[in-house]
Amino acid sequence: MNTKTLQRMLLAGASLAVVAAQPALAQDLQRGGNLRIGISQMAPSPDPVVTTFGVNWLTASIACEGLFGVDESWTPQPMLADSFEYSEDGKTLTVTLRDGLKFQSGADLTSADVVASLDRFRESAGIGASFKGVTDSIEAVDDRTIQFNLNTPTPILPGILAGQQAIILSQASLEGASPTEAARNLDCTGPYTISSYTPDQGATLTRWEDYQSRSEPSSAAAGAKHAYADTIQLRLMPEASVRRDSLITGEIDIAMELPTDFYDALQNDPNTEAVVVPNNQSLAVVLNTKDGPMADVNLRRAFYYALEMEPIMLASVGNPEFYTLDPSWIPDPNSFWYTTAGVPEGFGTPNPDKVKEYLAASNYNGEPIRWLVASEQYQKHYLTAITASQQLEEYGINVEIVESPMANYIQARADSAQMDAFSSFLPTYVDPTSIAYLNATYPGFWTDPTKMELMDKLASTIDPDERKEIFEEIHALAYDQFPWVKYGTESNMYGIREGVGNPARVPARGYDFYNVAPPAAN
Repeated sequence: MNTKTLQRMLLAGASLAVVAAQPALAQDLQRGGNLRIGISQMAPSPDPVVTTFGVNWLTASIACEGLFGVDESWTPQPMLADSFEYSEDGKTLTVTLRDGLKFQSGADLTSADVVASLDRFRESAGIGASFKGVTDSIEAVDDRTIQFNLNTPTPILPGILAGQQAIILSQASLEGASPTEAARNLDCTGPYTISSYTPDQGATLTRWEDYQSRSEPSSAAAGAKHAYADTIQLRLMPEASVRRDSLITGEIDIAMELPTDFYDALQNDPNTEAVVVPNNQSLAVVLNTKDGPMADVNLRRAFYYALEMEPIMLASVGNPEFYTLDPSWIPDPNSFWYTTAGVPEGFGTPNPDKVKEYLAASNYNGEPIRWLVASEQYQKHYLTAITASQQLEEYGINVEIVESPMANYIQARADSAQMDAFSSFLPTYVDPTSIAYLNATYPGFWTDPTKMELMDKLASTIDPDERKEIFEEIHALAYDQFPWVKYGTESNMYGIREGVGNPARVPARGYDFYNVAPPAAN
């Protein structure tokens, strides 16, 4: 097999196919103005490497880039990379950087910066663990060439390196940083610099006039980045009603993460639009498979069969038109990886006989299940948890809901001694090996030997169809052991002011605000 054939198969295994980046909605948009965005939460730091919580990667996704970027078809495309090539045996990936790239500090981008950034990422939790699992080492061959020495031929690297945690920072800015200690500033290559970042207020990003865009058509995080707005202002507004009202009064241009019961109010206002993005993410609860009562697989099975998913999804989403009771761990049905393998018959409907059977086989004695929720995610976290807990308590499974601010929630869920369950959600990933839930280091700590063996096999198998079969085995295993429980798939709804150009309408475009133009009045 020659190297070009192998490269084609490797990328096909990472997504549907190797395709050129497709253009986003074509519009004749002008540069200028300020794009004001109301958001629900912010991390203590904009550094995405130190958290597995994806909604906290927003700021870095605007300011920073990686070697690859995911396009609208969930396919990784070169970004900082100019070219890449696998060796004949598939155990070496060589990436050549685009010529003349600079960081926002003015320093030249070199392979040493890439190695420093990705060595740090390798040691981080979640997706970083998958990256470390398939790489022996990363070397700087020369100033523009990076060599990845792999444990085995694997198709997953472009997809992993397209993730928002695989950003490239200057080596100087990483001084004092670690996989758990945030960098003091993000010195990146993206179209915007971070002018200010205040965790309890918001952030301002300013267009970097020296940004060197790719020339391909823009498509999510791939291709050209237009940087239409002079500044992008992220305004922290934890209350959804405040974001809605601020949009209607014109204080902001985009209101992120709105509950669907605001749909009519936005549609009835002549100056606003409710944008619905279907198949956005799975709503779920992750269970502690390492310690405490939920480490008992039979209790986890009883937990699953006690739940009725419709009321849980209705409590969170509020309108059946904005969710589906879909059991796949890949929420976008257009993804190559979408599957319902192993899903028990009657998904979404409780089975009292099985609850009694598995409770009897368990060691559960009625102790409270400590269920963590983040106060900033009221509907997605608290309302799903409270509705599910009421159903569980009908069978004698007692729940203690522990509500805390996001920072405390993230810290507590990482400690197996502090939690038994936590509310979460799962988007579509470019490759199943990037699904944080499947990594043993992710809170939940699912280290079942069969799962670990299948994950290794998935990471080292080349043929896409064979990889799909392996993933279906993992999917079925999850529906037998229930390290987590999915309720359904929700659409994402957010609001925009009249005049906002090229808003995101597909899941893969979640954070590409550099390709969104503010209203002309701004």
